[in-house]
Amino acid sequence: MSIETATIRERTLLHLSRFPAMNPNEQFNIPFDLTQDGIASILGISRAHASLELKKLKELGKIDDWRAHVKGSGSKRIVYYLLPDGVRDAEVIRKRIEAAGITVDALLDMKRCDPGIMWENLNAKDKETFGLACVFRVPVTRKDLPETTTGVIPADSSGKTNISDDVRAKYLSHADPEKMKVWHSRAADWWIDHGDDEEREQERLYHLMKAGRNTEACKLALKRSEEFIENPNEDLLAILKGVVVVPKYTESFYNLRAKIAIDCEDAADAFACADVLADFLTDDATLIRAEANLLSGKPEKGYELAIGLFNKTPSSRSALIAAKCLFKMKKYNEASDLLGSSYDVLTGISNAAKVDEILILRAGIAYDRGKTDEALSYLSKARKASKKESTKARIDSLAANIKSGKKASFE
Repeated sequence: MSIETATIRERTLLHLSRFPAMNPNEQFNIPFDLTQDGIASILGISRAHASLELKKLKELGKIDDWRAHVKGSGSKRIVYYLLPDGVRDAEVIRKRIEAAGITVDALLDMKRCDPGIMWENLNAKDKETFGLACVFRVPVTRKDLPETTTGVIPADSSGKTNISDDVRAKYLSHADPEKMKVWHSRAADWWIDHGDDEEREQERLYHLMKAGRNTEACKLALKRSEEFIENPNEDLLAILKGVVVVPKYTESFYNLRAKIAIDCEDAADAFACADVLADFLTDDATLIRAEANLLSGKPEKGYELAIGLFNKTPSSRSALIAAKCLFKMKKYNEASDLLGSSYDVLTGISNAAKVDEILILRAGIAYDRGKTDEALSYLSKARKASKKESTKARIDSLAANIKSGKKASFE
C-alpha cells in the first residue's frame, strides 16, 4: 500500500483510532475532531463527503455514534467512535502503511509529522494544494483549496486553515522556488475578491512581490499608497523592500517606501531611499534625509536640511521637520515661532496636509512649558483637522494622559 492509495474510508478509521478512550460512556469534553465537521476538517474533505463515508462505515458495522457535549460547544452534537470491527480494521491498515515506511501522522495531519517525509510522500497534485495552503500567511477557508488525497491540511472549527508559521516555513523549505512563485501568484489573485480592504491589499502586495510580478506590485503599491501611508507597519515595509522596482515607477515608489520607513523609524532604509531619489533632483531626497537624521539622533543636521528648503520654498513638510528638530533640541521658542508662522502661511494657501501634526507638536511645546490647558486646546484642534484614525487615537491618548496627570510623550 502506498500513501497515494489510502482511501478516505481507511483514513477515517485511522483517525478515529487515535481516540480509543472515547465512547458513549463519555458525555462531556469530547474533542471536536470526532464530530462530522471535525472529521471533514482533519481529512481535508467536504462535510457532505464525510457524511457519506461515515454513513457507509456505520452500515458496515465499523463505527457508531452518540450525542455528547463537545469542547467549546454549548449543546450536544453527534460524535463518532470505532466498534470492535473498526478497531481491528484500523490496526490492519496501520500495520500496512507502516510496513511501507509511511507514518499514520503523515497520512492524517501535516502538523504532526516530519515535513520532509510528508512532502516526499505527497503526490504531485496534493503538493500543489499543500504549497498553496502554506504560502497564505493568514487562515483562508479550507473549501477554497482543492481537496487532498494523500495528506491533510489542518483546519479549525470554523473551516479555516490552521497552519502555524513554523510548520508553514518547514514545508515550504522542501518546495521548488519556481513552484512557490506559482503558488504566490495564485494567492495574489485569490486576494482580489477576499478579505477586508486593509488586509486584502497588503496581502495581495506580499504575494505579488513573492511571485515576481513586479509591475503589478508597483502599480498596486502606488494605487493604494494613501491607505498604506495611513497604516504603516514593519511587515508592509519588509514587503516594499522586497519588490524589484520597475524603472518608470522608481521615484513614486521610493517616496512611498521612504514615508513608511520613517513612520516605522527605520532610518537606515530612509537613507537608502533618499540615495535613490537623489538622482531625480527634487526636494524629496533632502527632506527624507532630514527626517532620517532626526531619527538617528542628529536633529541639528536634520534642521539644517529642512530649514534650508523651507526658507527657499515654504511647505508644511519642511516646516514640520524643522520644528520637530528644534523641539528635539529643546529650542521651544524657535520651534513655536516657526510653527506659528508656517501654520498661518499654509492655511492661507489652503495647504493643510500636515496641519494636524503641526498642531500636535505645538501641543507638545505647550505641555513641556507646563501649559496644559493650551496643550489640550491644540490637541482638540489637531483632532478636528486629522483624517487618520491612527493619529486621532494618538491624540486621544495624549489628551487622556494630560487630563489624568500622567506623563505625555510627544516625541
